[in-house]
Amino acid sequence: MIYRLFGWWFRWQACKMAATVLSNRHHGDDRAIAPLAWSMAVFFELYMTTGAEGTSEEFGPKEPVALKEVTA
Repeated sequence: MIYRLFGWWFRWQACKMAATVLSNRHHGDDRAIAPLAWSMAVFFELYMTTGAEGTSEEFGPKEPVALKEVTA
């Protein structure tokens, strides 16, 4: 319910946090920073809405995948 009412505020704050983190980084090509800025905004928004536990589930380490044996 909170996100439904204040979703714009969470997104705004997440974008501000991402901009703050990236403000000291200088890239020669500004297009290269867009995916990083978007990823950070998504991370911060998820952190604000689900907390550390929810963020860990989404962005944290995953269980290792069992590999198949390859025969030549």
